[in-house]
Amino acid sequence: MDKLHNGGLKGAMIGDIVGSIYEFDNFRSKEFPLFGKRCSFTDDSVMTAAVAHAIAMWNGWAEDDGNRKDSLFDTLVAVMQAFGNYYPYAGYGGRFGDWLCSKDPKPYNSWGNGAPMRCSAAGMTGGTAEEAYKLGEATSEVTHDHPYAMKAAGLTAELIWRARHGESMEQLRKRAEEEYELESCAWFARNNEFTEASKYTMPPALAAFLESRSFEDAIRNAIYVGGDSDTIGAITGAMAEAYWGVPDDIWAKAEAYLDERLKTIVRDYYAATVDKEC
Repeated sequence: MDKLHNGGLKGAMIGDIVGSIYEFDNFRSKEFPLFGKRCSFTDDSVMTAAVAHAIAMWNGWAEDDGNRKDSLFDTLVAVMQAFGNYYPYAGYGGRFGDWLCSKDPKPYNSWGNGAPMRCSAAGMTGGTAEEAYKLGEATSEVTHDHPYAMKAAGLTAELIWRARHGESMEQLRKRAEEEYELESCAWFARNNEFTEASKYTMPPALAAFLESRSFEDAIRNAIYVGGDSDTIGAITGAMAEAYWGVPDDIWAKAEAYLDERLKTIVRDYYAATVDKEC
């Protein structure tokens, strides 16, 4: 498959749905039903869709035009707050939930992993790896403007872009190791604990992707490494889709958990990006 046929949104949502039942009840094995009876989409899928919808409404970077960035900032805020209203019980963190309801929403210096889990559309959109990184940062800074969170979102988007454009797993690992110290999945399975910090979420998510042998294997790795399983699943899944693609049968099962609004956003975003590229 031409990797430009791959995206990131589907993988993020699959990882979120699969991981939804393991977030507070980690399962340190790769042997489990991929879609459990209690699985559901969470805030990770909702905000992934919201960011994609906001980017789709945006007209792109304009050279030396600070107002263009402001327009993206404002669009992200408006769309993310609207989606928070559509899905008020999706499982948002406390400060983010307050931000969704704020009449004057401002970034609050969060270093949380909500930034890299929602940025996959940025990796499908940038014209270069550097632009993807910049756009990933931009999707973070409306709330998560701490350097740790912005780096996590920027790198996730960049790796999605690089994977879609044919870089090898070795090249992707080299880039990841420029930003984070990585251990093996087996090490994380023994030592990883629940945290919402981007700084500590990215290494196990990266390991889950970089050790994968297929898309499904990446998702199983994401559960195996423990921690914040739905968010690690979303980050890993986005990168894994970009590299491996998503098997049709796995997407069909995941899509059944989504409502029509989320399904439509995914279809429309792929039509506007992946289908146009190919």
